[in-house]
Amino acid sequence: MKTLKTLSTIILLSIFTLQLNAQYYEKKKEKPSFADKLFFGGGLGLQFGTVTQVEVSPIIGYKVTERFHTGIGISYSYYNDKRFIPTLDYSTYGASVFTRFFIFEGLFAHAEIEALNVEVYTSLSPTIESYRKWIDSYLVGGGYFQKLGQRSGIYFLVLWNLNETEFTPYTNPVIRIGFAF
Repeated sequence: MKTLKTLSTIILLSIFTLQLNAQYYEKKKEKPSFADKLFFGGGLGLQFGTVTQVEVSPIIGYKVTERFHTGIGISYSYYNDKRFIPTLDYSTYGASVFTRFFIFEGLFAHAEIEALNVEVYTSLSPTIESYRKWIDSYLVGGGYFQKLGQRSGIYFLVLWNLNETEFTPYTNPVIRIGFAF
């Protein structure tokens, strides 16, 4: 009887050890690589007519954890307004750093620091006089990410610019729609 108990104990311990070992290797295989944690995306805006505006703002991000993401972005915007004589024609460009913390499935808090180089007009008639200026924006708010595939989706953001000045290109609230893959 003692031999049967000992043999049963050894078999149970062996099964338990094999199970733990299998789980260890299974977890080790599932650990995502650096490339798996990267995501790309951004926004694109187009408007044509009397007022023409083209905006491109790609982002690249990293999933530090499943709930905490961080990243950088660049933006370029071209603006042409034929309602003025002479026509207003300028570009805005810059970069940003952002973080997102997912509170619930799809719902996240967002914080961003953005620096934009904008055209500041001192006179519009009879001639256009302007200079370029760097404007910092501190944006906070939240958003929702709707998955469309395993890694891709669309996000909707509502942000508040904490540094709104007369030269800021945004009016509060700042609303953005973008994509990620």
